[in-house]
Amino acid sequence: MGSVTFLGIDGGGSKTTFLLENDEGRELARFETGPSNWLSSGPVNARESLTHAIQRLPSLPDIVCGGFAGAGRPEGVEFYRSCLLALLPQAQVFVETDAFITYMGAIGPKPGILLIAGTGSIALARQSDGTMIRAGGWGPVFGDEGGGFWIGREAIRCALRARDSGEAAEFVSAIEKALGLSRITDAPGAWKDGSIDVRSVAALASEVIRRYPSDPAREIVDQAAAHLRSLCDVIAPRADLPATCQKAISGSLGNQTIVKQLIGLEFSPAANPPARGAILWARNRLASS
Repeated sequence: MGSVTFLGIDGGGSKTTFLLENDEGRELARFETGPSNWLSSGPVNARESLTHAIQRLPSLPDIVCGGFAGAGRPEGVEFYRSCLLALLPQAQVFVETDAFITYMGAIGPKPGILLIAGTGSIALARQSDGTMIRAGGWGPVFGDEGGGFWIGREAIRCALRARDSGEAAEFVSAIEKALGLSRITDAPGAWKDGSIDVRSVAALASEVIRRYPSDPAREIVDQAAAHLRSLCDVIAPRADLPATCQKAISGSLGNQTIVKQLIGLEFSPAANPPARGAILWARNRLASS
């Protein structure tokens, strides 16, 4: 049998990472495209992100494992599977959630807790029997408290209130500039017509964190950290894990030093990035089949 190549995909609400490896674990290609969450970005954009990436690959993979935000329900799994099989009809395809492959990359197939704080937020725990339990991750409309979109949305809310009261002019100006708006009062209309979206609102998190500990940034970031801490506090007893169990944190927001400090838990560094976690899980699946 010849060399087998693996493609790992980490598909999120802001970007999608692709990692191509051979069967010896040697990296053949790594790059990013746009968002691939079909719920927040739309099916067309998600499909385009996948299509553009496949066209850039130096060779076509034999095994594909993709972890996607938006693959938490059967219809999401079917959407991504059909997209990948249409693009790579010769490949064996596995579809998981982005949270699951991030866990596999960070901790591996052993008990522990992973807190993911990126565009959204979710905690994932693995019990000793392999059962996976989640808390949070219910999307930008009904959940994802403490995540990047939540922070950005709170920043816009604070800026609108500050504009009404004539306070925090510097903060208002910073949010207007970051969104590319002339006036913060244009934000509701820009959201409605699509000029600003989940990705651009989530991008405000970096500006808010940069302004910490000045108010109102301090209040927003403190509340975000409290929400993220609560996910860990909720999931540990549900998974029957001891307080000393291994914990890891990932995501663009979770990797911010001030956020980790405010959460107040001891996190171990992730062993591998999510895209490699997808490949490792695919290898595990094949080995056990």
